[in-house]
Amino acid sequence: MSSFQQAFKDVSKLVSDFKDNESYYLSPQYQEVEARRDFIDRLFMALGWDVKHDEQKNPYEQEVKVETIVQIAHAQKRSDYSFYLAPDFHTIRFFVEAKKPSRNLANNKDDFFQTVRYGWNAGTPLAVLTDFEEFIVLDCRFQPKIDDILNAKLLVFHYSDYAKENKFRELYHLFSREAVSDDSLSKYAASLPKPRGRTVRRGLFPGSYISIDEAFLEELDDIRLALARSFKNNDNSLDSDELTEATQRTIDRLVFLRFLEDKLIEPHHYISEFGNRKSAWEDFISASRTLDAKYNGVVFKKHRIDSRNFVGPDDKTFSDICEELSHKSSPYNFDAIPIHILGSIYERFLGKVVHATAKRANIEEKPEVRKAGGVYYTPQYIVNYIVDNTVGKLIKDKTPRQISKLRFADIACGSGSFLITVFEKLLEYHKKWYQENPEQAKKDGCIFLEGAWRLTLKQKQKILTNNIYGVDLDQQAVEVTQLSLYLKLLEDETTATANDTWVMFKEQLLPDLNKNIVCGNSLIDTDILDENLFDFEEEKKINPMNFEDVFPEVMKKGGFDAIVGNPPYVLSREVMDKKIKDFYSNHYLTLWEKPNTFILFLEKAYNLINSKGYLSYIIPNSWLTIEACKLSRKLFINSKTLKILDDLNYNVFKNVGVEPLILTISKYKPSDVTKYRRIFKIDDFQGKYLSFSQESWNKEQNNYAIFLSTNPLNDIIIDKILNQASTIGDVFDVRTGLQAYEYNKGIPKQSKKDVDNHVFDYDKKFDKDTFKYLDGKNVARYTSNWSNKYLRYGKWLSQPRTIDIFSRPRILLREITGKSPHSLYATYFENSFLNNKSILNILDYDNSSTNLKFLLSQLNSKLMTFFYKARAVKSSRKLFPKVVIRDLCRFPILPLSNNQDAKKIITLVNQMLASKKQLQQAKTASAKNYLERKCERIDKEIDQLVYQLYGLTEDEINIVEVSTGSN
Repeated sequence: MSSFQQAFKDVSKLVSDFKDNESYYLSPQYQEVEARRDFIDRLFMALGWDVKHDEQKNPYEQEVKVETIVQIAHAQKRSDYSFYLAPDFHTIRFFVEAKKPSRNLANNKDDFFQTVRYGWNAGTPLAVLTDFEEFIVLDCRFQPKIDDILNAKLLVFHYSDYAKENKFRELYHLFSREAVSDDSLSKYAASLPKPRGRTVRRGLFPGSYISIDEAFLEELDDIRLALARSFKNNDNSLDSDELTEATQRTIDRLVFLRFLEDKLIEPHHYISEFGNRKSAWEDFISASRTLDAKYNGVVFKKHRIDSRNFVGPDDKTFSDICEELSHKSSPYNFDAIPIHILGSIYERFLGKVVHATAKRANIEEKPEVRKAGGVYYTPQYIVNYIVDNTVGKLIKDKTPRQISKLRFADIACGSGSFLITVFEKLLEYHKKWYQENPEQAKKDGCIFLEGAWRLTLKQKQKILTNNIYGVDLDQQAVEVTQLSLYLKLLEDETTATANDTWVMFKEQLLPDLNKNIVCGNSLIDTDILDENLFDFEEEKKINPMNFEDVFPEVMKKGGFDAIVGNPPYVLSREVMDKKIKDFYSNHYLTLWEKPNTFILFLEKAYNLINSKGYLSYIIPNSWLTIEACKLSRKLFINSKTLKILDDLNYNVFKNVGVEPLILTISKYKPSDVTKYRRIFKIDDFQGKYLSFSQESWNKEQNNYAIFLSTNPLNDIIIDKILNQASTIGDVFDVRTGLQAYEYNKGIPKQSKKDVDNHVFDYDKKFDKDTFKYLDGKNVARYTSNWSNKYLRYGKWLSQPRTIDIFSRPRILLREITGKSPHSLYATYFENSFLNNKSILNILDYDNSSTNLKFLLSQLNSKLMTFFYKARAVKSSRKLFPKVVIRDLCRFPILPLSNNQDAKKIITLVNQMLASKKQLQQAKTASAKNYLERKCERIDKEIDQLVYQLYGLTEDEINIVEVSTGSN
């Protein structure tokens, strides 16, 4: 009997039982707890879920978490069932909210709102509301709004439907464990219609298609602006920094209070009651002072906003904020929002500051964020991977006592996402270890509750203060990191456990983290102040710091056991203060010409880990190839500490033109062997590694090609090509185009306005220094398309090049490549046109058009696309794959010979160039169709002749065709 047939048989029996006593089950006397026990539990057991935990005994590794009913202010605060899939016991797949059958579910707005609220806050697409009589599937993709909440209904099953095979099959293939493990819920959600543009903007669609993080970030931004303006109106003397800090501290407290309320750590609601005694602001400050005594920590620590001299916001503004955030009105449930999601919200929130003018306050992006195009939060699966491969390896098989001596850090911690995950990893390990070692659990003071040994709040405090360290240059980031760690610390606490710590043990609930999470400059120590080069404001901004002074015990013992993170990327084109750059040059061995801060963070972190320490960063994968990183690569190759390279060839960060690399380094047991893996999608994290010798990489002059060869058959063909060919760089003169922006005192002005002063349409005055101008988009295969642009040639160009490059016969090759089967876009060109750096120029030393056309046939062939994809550094990038001049110079080229194939190729190239030109000028559909077919035929002939030139067999040709997507 199949699993579906068995489930159908079991559920049909439940239907029969319910029907036999339907009047009783639908009566008010029959309670929810009975419905859960008699029917709802058994329904999900039939669907393959271990609801009773008959198999999954470990409380920390159970796929179904069943909550006991908790009533506070007549409202149940937690969902009845949360479903997970092993081994990931963090990601909730769906919620089920249970009710008693006498309740009318189908039109109950409160029940709908409560259930959707769980799902939306946790980021699950669907949730279930059921009393067994009805099984209602709800859409949780939209921010819940009570007035429209009934529109969230997607599917409704009556209990009689369970006994109909076709209807039960529909339910089974959505919510059975077998189906959920096959991603049924996400697939179903993806098939649902989405609201479109104007409908959403005008508010005509019920709810709003917006994720919890985007929605809450918008709300926090609105609150910050309202607070800043109200603070400024009431005290015009407040400057930007004071307003930024005051609004930040106020928001932190409000968020923390909602967390305490929703987690049931505080037994009553605060925010909804502000204003019941005095003004809302006065009640807020009074509560802050009371809670500071209980909680300690940075959140409620006495601040300027607590002073009587500080004029708070006007009462209406703050009352409105409290009303919107209160549990009564807010769609947010902090019991369901994962802590790392709050971290991602805060990461972006920290990208903006309050900017005060003489009379007004506005919110602006920080300059560094504006330059970078936004804040880029590291996806949680990347954070998990990095932490598992560092902290996870170090704590494996260790006792809690041994782990207490380990020190883990993020020295550019931002909102604390990596440190939250490190803390979570440590808590999970301790819970599991004590579960497996009950005698030691009892000795160490764990509490046995509901079948599991649980860590006390005091134990979790010690883990936090013993093991977790962080640094950031931004004081607000430091505050948010501390806040995030506090939220994680209290995540599993209750009113009872919190009161035990506070009342019975007379201990504050939050430890002081000021010695663990520090505001300072990880890259610049206090040596920079020796020559008195800075005034106080500059010094304060630089905020130099010595690790030996800030973390003396850690450094005395040799440094950190692991450093993880996503260091900031300051690109080489950005302007850097000369005094700071000089400091970097004098203090860092790996700086080479262009300052990239991630290189400096790599070196600094490497020097801060101890002799058995791990370092893992996510950085741009250009580290593998660019000249600016050669000394950094050399450091780890020579020390033989480079363990793993995970090359992520896809867009990890939204809207960012950087493909990253996860680099894992360990000083423990140096080895010449490094594991390398290319990752094109998340699933590839389960793929195999290619091992290579660091020394071989070094001997190849850091040739990235050794990483790209993963198919032995491809390698055979590549070797066959290279063994009989010269390289383009040996035979031809390869030049980049000019740089079309003004250079002023060594600093490029890259604004559109600067370029437009010199790049223009023909309607401006033409003179002898003005030439027709091509961009990369103007170059295609065997043709070009001028956009009627001109460029003034002169000294204003930052990289002018000699004018003869642009007036000789040449090949124009577009830097940005296309898709298979022909990725390279090249054409023959003789006219006097300038071109920018998005076009590479290939010139023959003898100005031979025949030589150039013979090369052109090879560049535009499938065989060269095959070579490019196998050996070019940036060929596999999903965002703007390109061919760079260094790689192009290494491309193979066969010399022109007098054999018939070579002559025929030249003839075909001339025909192709002419046909492409005719195609551009064709005016009728019939002419275009004919010429397109003609070009396609010539293309195939050239491809076959190029295969013959290199002596490829039929089998080898087939491999090329398959690899380029031709078959």
